[in-house]
Amino acid sequence: MTNIKIISATPGPSTAEQILMLIETRATGITLRELSRSLNRPRSMIQVCLKQLISAGRVYVHKNKTGMNLIYYPNKTKVAPNKNNFRNSE
Repeated sequence: MTNIKIISATPGPSTAEQILMLIETRATGITLRELSRSLNRPRSMIQVCLKQLISAGRVYVHKNKTGMNLIYYPNKTKVAPNKNNFRNSE
């Protein structure tokens, strides 16, 4: 018989919050690959969280000079706090 153990989420910042903190520490911007490696999360998960952060106005994105990669930057304008800014981020 297989024994299944259900685990609960560990307390702490959500993935979206971790991404935002990391982006805010990099004034020169950061790529998806760097975010994925720094946070040890799959790119697909990072992309979902980035879409939420962009739609919430917390992050903006530009293509690099070659047009091959996207670089993510913190949005320095004040965004009104919203309890839904990080919903469904994990």
